Amino acid sequence: MAENSRVQAPVVLHDDDPGATRYATWLAEEFDTRATHHDAADPAELVVAGTVVLVTGMRSGGGLGGSAFIRDNWEALVEAGRRVAVVMVGATPVTDDARIELMSSEFSSDQLRDLKLFQLRGVVTPDQLGFRQRLGIKTALAALRRKTDRTPEEEAMLELGGLDLTDRVSLGPLLRWIRREA
Repeated sequence: MAENSRVQAPVVLHDDDPGATRYATWLAEEFDTRATHHDAADPAELVVAGTVVLVTGMRSGGGLGGSAFIRDNWEALVEAGRRVAVVMVGATPVTDDARIELMSSEFSSDQLRDLKLFQLRGVVTPDQLGFRQRLGIKTALAALRRKTDRTPEEEAMLELGGLDLTDRVSLGPLLRWIRREA
């Protein structure tokens, strides 16, 4: 952690999405801080933060969890000089047009100009899938439950109730941005 000593730890917020929670936890570990659900954020932390990162799931019906937190606290964040990143976590990467449409529905054009956006792959749960895919995931999970010598990845699948596409290494660009290396 010595290389992080010159960088103030970011305030790391997340929503209920399992992939977002996992990335937020990893990010907090990188800076020896904690990850907090956006509903439990301490306003005093926002006042002294240099950087605020919201890690949020992309909802299957549209929208981002926790985006209302950024909008509701805009003045205390960006207008007060904080750097703010929104990390969108979803099952698959979103095309540019779809991402632009999603972000435009969540934030104003002025807000989008001041936000740094990142996109990461998350956890695929049965509720996000069609019938066939849902059946396949549920069948795979049932087979894993019967297996006695499970790998850590298989344990994570059972714990999360889906396919885990998260990858700690993919935090690299976000880490470089927080450290002002990029």
